[in-house]
Amino acid sequence: MPKNKTILIIFFALAVYVAMGIYADISQLTVAMKSFNWPYFILLLLFTSIGYFFRYLKWDIFLKKAGVHLSFKENFFVFISGLSMIVTPGKLGEVWKAWLIKDISGDDLSRTVPVVIMDRVTDVLSLVILSAFGILSYKEGIYLLVILLLIILIFYISITSKSISEKVIGIIENKAKKFSGNVKNMHGTFQELMEPKIFISLSLLNVLAWFCECLGFYFVAIGFDRSLSIPLSTFIFSFASLAGGVSMIPGGIGLAEVTITGFLQHYGFSPAIAIGTALVVRLGSFWYGVVLGLAVYLLFRKKIIPNNGNGSNKD
Repeated sequence: MPKNKTILIIFFALAVYVAMGIYADISQLTVAMKSFNWPYFILLLLFTSIGYFFRYLKWDIFLKKAGVHLSFKENFFVFISGLSMIVTPGKLGEVWKAWLIKDISGDDLSRTVPVVIMDRVTDVLSLVILSAFGILSYKEGIYLLVILLLIILIFYISITSKSISEKVIGIIENKAKKFSGNVKNMHGTFQELMEPKIFISLSLLNVLAWFCECLGFYFVAIGFDRSLSIPLSTFIFSFASLAGGVSMIPGGIGLAEVTITGFLQHYGFSPAIAIGTALVVRLGSFWYGVVLGLAVYLLFRKKIIPNNGNGSNKD
């Protein structure tokens, strides 16, 4: 990500958090943060890390299904480094992982880009499933969930339907013939990744991964001496993550925090405790991932990426 954009995102995040602090009354927010039982933050980091492990397993299976075989060290480097890109709008920057793989092994983008896309599709589907557990608590949210499910369904049908996919490929061939070969290869990869058995099983694995972060949120509330049920914690965290992810705001910064805060206040949390909970949760999930990904990339890129990023080309 360009340095100037990174600086803008950091300033944007600071502005959002200062505004939230003013809303909560900074003195009251300070008292709330001092009252937080910080060992629960370690528990949040633990659950977030377990969730990353399950998501890595999903990523690894998708890659192998696409015919891309990296060593554990290389693949883990790519996956963790990609977390630094969750700060981009809609996490679209995660497609950078496809270029990382090309630099490491030379694998064609037509094999790796579909893996990145399917990784995001299963993320959205998993969050929709988890959000559905508490939708009765926020009936207006059903519209967002239904729209996202319809988009995923249309995408799935378009890829798996021979007649529809042939028409789409035909249109692309007429408009941009030089890309027709890559499009056909990508379509073939998508079809392999969207086989019902693997698509359903990896989506369920991803539900487990995101549920771990929901549990982390549950324990943060306990750290503030507040009580939320696990189903309600699951709904609030997953719906806030979903809203932030599809908003196209960098990292969902602001929207995710405000969504968490709004729900918590609705369920009786004071503004200071609600905002404190939102800030701690985002620190131990979102920002933890960004910092971890950036650190791994900067520390190990020279050891993992050969010849300064010029991987050997594979057919």
